[in-house]
Order: sequence, then C-alpha cells, then structure tokens
Amino acid sequence: MKLVQFAGIPQKGSRLVYGTGVPATWNDDRGYAFETLDLAWEAGFRTFDSANRYGHAEENLGAWMEARGVRDRLVLHDKGCNPGENGSTDVMSGESIRAFVEESLRRLRTDHLDFYLLHRDDESVPVGEIIETFNALREEGKITRFGGSNWRMHRIQEANQYAKDHGLAGFTAVSPCYNIGEYVSDPFGGSIALTGSEEAERYRAWLAEQNDIVISTYSALGRAFFSGKYRTDGDQPIEACMSPQPIQEYGRKDNYARLARMEQFGRERGLSVAQVSIAWLVSQPLYVYPIVSPTGAHIQEIVDAADVVLTQEEVNWLKNG
Repeated sequence: MKLVQFAGIPQKGSRLVYGTGVPATWNDDRGYAFETLDLAWEAGFRTFDSANRYGHAEENLGAWMEARGVRDRLVLHDKGCNPGENGSTDVMSGESIRAFVEESLRRLRTDHLDFYLLHRDDESVPVGEIIETFNALREEGKITRFGGSNWRMHRIQEANQYAKDHGLAGFTAVSPCYNIGEYVSDPFGGSIALTGSEEAERYRAWLAEQNDIVISTYSALGRAFFSGKYRTDGDQPIEACMSPQPIQEYGRKDNYARLARMEQFGRERGLSVAQVSIAWLVSQPLYVYPIVSPTGAHIQEIVDAADVVLTQEEVNWLKNG
C-alpha cells in the first residue's frame, strides 16, 4: 500500500487508515483484536484510527502496539469529545478536551498522539478556548496535529482564523463522512458528510483549495450500504442484510441505482462492490485517506482496492450514471 509522509510526523502512514471502531477491535476479546490488528499490519496498514468511545478499542490497540513494538512505526489517529451525538453526555470545553486526551494517552500506552480530532462540535463554545487548549497540549508534546471530525466548514475556518490572528497552530486535520452515496438522514446526530447538500459541496470545494489539511474520511462503504452485503441483483431484501441505520442514511432511489452500477462495474472488472467503493474514493480529485475497518480475508481485499485506478469517466458514471 502507498505510504505517505505527513508534515511534522517522522514516520510514514498508509493511504488507507485502519479504523478500530468495529466489534473485532472494540470488544473485550484481546486475542481476537490482536489477530485482526496483525492482519491489518501484514496487509500494509501503517495508519490506525481509534477513539475514546470505541469500547475497548484504545486499550486493545495500545496493548497491541506495545506487544509488537510498532508505536514508532505507525501514524496514530485518535478522537474524543462527542457533544451532539444521540445519547452522548460529553461537554465541550478546554478542560474536557484535555481530560479526553490524557485518558486516551493512558489507554493507548503512548506519550503522544500524531493526530487528535474532536468527534463533534458545540458551536456555543468559542473557538479560541479550543485552539488555546490544543496549542498547550501541542507544546507539551502530547499531540502533534489536531482538528475536527464532524465539524462544519465555517467553524474550522473560524478556528484557523483565530489561530492565525494569535500566532498559534490551527486545525490541520478533518474527518467527515464521505462515500459515493448521497446522504439522506442522520440517525446518530451531528454527523457531517461531504455529499448530500449544498453546504457539503461547498465544504468539499473549500477542502480542495487547502494545502495543509489532511482529510481522513469515515463511512467509506456507507456503513455497509455500499459494501456488497445487500445486492440489488440478489434475492434478499435489504432489511435482511444490514442494520436499520445505513438504510436510514442512504436508502433512496438514486443510491440504489448507484449500487446497481457498482455491481455491474464490479462484474466487468473482477472487483467486489466494496473494492469499487474504495477505488471510487481514492480516484477522486479531492485527495482523501479513507478510514476502513475490514476483518479477516476482507482486509487484503480492501487493501488491493487502493491500487485500482478509475478514469474520470468511470468515476462520473458510477456516481451519476
């Protein structure tokens, strides 16, 4: 897999990011988690993503990095602070951000995080407090680069303007949702996608103009809607193939049409639907680092898709027909 050098981080990371927000790595079966992480490493993953809310994922990843002696050979993403997500009681403040970072460092058994992102935003909190806290943590060597996951474009711009005005470091990382589908609804609350609205289109266009922001996108397979679990040419209803959330997020006519085209394209090119999903993302003009969470044999399947090159005509056809 292609490796990439990120400014300020000595070790190289992989184009695809291995996400630990899945049962294989967040449950309390450390042996199974180690087996999964070993397979990801062997397949070429060198960037790993975790979060304080992913069950035991941070503890499992930290124990694995320590046992394998690989902390200084990979790029580590972590996330925390989730105000606005359904069911969350998190509060955004400088004090809570510091507490989340300190707890994640302990769980991950490391003294620094290469990238640290805030899961969601509370727009009532002044950006200055957030920027000041992150810069203090950066000065202490606890984080290298920082940013936001489900953050709206205008808030990132405000944060970076504050940083510029005060001679401080700003956001140099974002992690919104991005896949071939058009967003329908948000069953989780506070999610930000790069498609599905005029605001999303503006956000994507703005990101394309930035030279210093790393874009690691989640939900590359639309929470399994574009994974091949459900096939439009199969005999199973979608409700029998996946949980309700991806259907709520992507269950609309044009997304079913996209899925059908992906199935056709996969048959013609000898690719799975999941591979077509990844190939479409890495062939975009906007350079992104997709976060993926395959397990078992699917790990190599997804890694192989990162080397598939689609033409712009194929990219457009898969999206729009």
